Amino acid sequence: MQSLQYATTGSQTIAVWPDVTSSLAGNPSASFDMVLVNDLGQQSTTVDLTLQNTPTSVTPRLVFSLNKTQLPSYTGNYTITIREGLQEDLIWGQVDINWGEIQAKWSDSTFIGTYTSLDEDRAWVSGSDVPSFTQYTSPDETGAYNIYHG
Repeated sequence: MQSLQYATTGSQTIAVWPDVTSSLAGNPSASFDMVLVNDLGQQSTTVDLTLQNTPTSVTPRLVFSLNKTQLPSYTGNYTITIREGLQEDLIWGQVDINWGEIQAKWSDSTFIGTYTSLDEDRAWVSGSDVPSFTQYTSPDETGAYNIYHG
């Protein structure tokens, strides 16, 4: 189980012994990320990861750094999936791909293809616990739910 802490600044390092050996760890075009899914509300957040080490067949452990501001700001249990994929610089007219299949990351590169899931784990996120309230504007948006903090 990973222990993560949301903050408005700073970074954090995590270590993972992956279920699947990373095939892209030595590739400079490799992209790693972590998808966090809240156990209570099933909200999803994706956090970019930076690989800090070079794993080997003897020690396949992966050490990542992440930006704390990308973590969810709400405290709770999350299911995390660590994924790897390749990024390529796209040049219009020189790439023969279906543009509808591209998942754009608004950076210098765009991700093409699919991710490979390396590990699935549990995480406890310590958030800011600043509450947010949804104000509904029409009278037909009524509903009730219970949230249990454990």
